[in-house]
Amino acid sequence: MKKLLLAATIMTSALFHQPAHAQESKTTLQLYTLNCGSIHVSDLNVFSDTDQYIGKDKTLNVGCYLIKHNNDWLLWDTGIPSALAQKPEGMTNGVFHLSVAKTLTEQLATIGLKPEDINYVGISHAHFDHTSNANLFTNATLIIQDTEYNFLKNTPEAAKAYNMPPENISYFLADEHKGQLHTIKGDDDIFKDGTIKAISLPGHTPGHMALLVNLEKTGPVILSGDQWHFTQNHESNGVPTFNYDRADTLASSDKLDHLIKNRGAKLIIQHEVNDNKDLPKPPAFLD
Repeated sequence: MKKLLLAATIMTSALFHQPAHAQESKTTLQLYTLNCGSIHVSDLNVFSDTDQYIGKDKTLNVGCYLIKHNNDWLLWDTGIPSALAQKPEGMTNGVFHLSVAKTLTEQLATIGLKPEDINYVGISHAHFDHTSNANLFTNATLIIQDTEYNFLKNTPEAAKAYNMPPENISYFLADEHKGQLHTIKGDDDIFKDGTIKAISLPGHTPGHMALLVNLEKTGPVILSGDQWHFTQNHESNGVPTFNYDRADTLASSDKLDHLIKNRGAKLIIQHEVNDNKDLPKPPAFLD
């Protein structure tokens, strides 16, 4: 009996008197906001298949986000071409006028990083304004929905028709770089520790998704991809004219709204200027 009591005492002591390093082994998680450009839309009605915005225009943000997960860096979306920073007048593409004030590489440098330091690149979807600098990150693993990858890889002409240029991620589409792909189906706990979760939201494109980041102090944050493009678009549950599938878009909006409510999450609409302007800028971050 004495031996049993002694063993129990030793086990209890081991449980409640662990080394300090064992007690402090929590995940480091930081969220940085990058500005990957600006888009002025001269005909906002392209964002409504029910003619909600006739005669209106609007300036949209192009949001990219950098997440530090312990010793790894994950870049979420890569914006419009950084080369536009060399063109003060910007560039017009249909109803969209694009401009870039500071390159993505320059912004990474404010955190002491180079493109080759990025371990993961996650793309919400393959529209040109979310993927234009992806080929810079040749040391990274690309995180993409399986349906999005297959659409780009197997039907490139159809992808181009939906403003999803395969050449923007050509490095990762090459067969010799298959080892740098992390294709997912549906929702995915990226690091398997509950900190960062991809949320499948098909409709805007075949494999569109958002990102849930569970920050310790700030709480859960949703990076919305293009589920909605601005606040009014969210409030009216509007569907852009160029979406891939209307029914899937509406179902995905319902899913994301319920997730935001149930988790009490902070929503960041990536193209909404007001959602991004007050977020800390590098080298500051949310944690």
